[in-house]
Amino acid sequence: MYEYLNGVVVDINPAYIVIDVNGVGYLVNVANPYSFKPDEKQKVYVHQAVSETENTLYGFKKYVDKELFLNLLKVKGIGPKSALAILANDDHQGFIRAVNNDDVNYLKKFPKIGPKAAKQIILDLKGKITSNEPSGPLFEMPTTTNNTLDEAIEALAALGYSERELKKITPKLDELSNQTTDQYISAGLKLLMKG
Repeated sequence: MYEYLNGVVVDINPAYIVIDVNGVGYLVNVANPYSFKPDEKQKVYVHQAVSETENTLYGFKKYVDKELFLNLLKVKGIGPKSALAILANDDHQGFIRAVNNDDVNYLKKFPKIGPKAAKQIILDLKGKITSNEPSGPLFEMPTTTNNTLDEAIEALAALGYSERELKKITPKLDELSNQTTDQYISAGLKLLMKG
């Protein structure tokens, strides 16, 4: 079992990064690939999930994010993709507050989390999680003349947000200028969480 990988990020895609560790490239699924910088040495905390058909690595910039991911996997009906989509939102304190305050409506804003799943998250995690820190798509994605924004939209789609949701926020994101892909993703997640 791996604890972390220490290497150079050599490839960034909407759903994953490839990190080169001494000549071996590891494909690592991450919540927000564009928060990583290409050709930069990075320590990535990882969780290895092994099944009959797959051997998958999930990665995190911070150890507390890995802990939250592992807690989410304990929730009945929550898989790694849903857990990553929840982690993509930088407001982990807000998520923890929602769980501890029975805020089903907040949790339903995450992709593929309905009322039943939201209640299950609360049931399984309430009072058990705290934070020590301060606070590929099956549809035609909206495209713009801004390649950086297009990458951000692809990453949001990879997290599970719908075509309708993404088309709604794209014009608002397009009004922002001189943003990195990571900044567009963060702004997009904030807009999506507002509903």
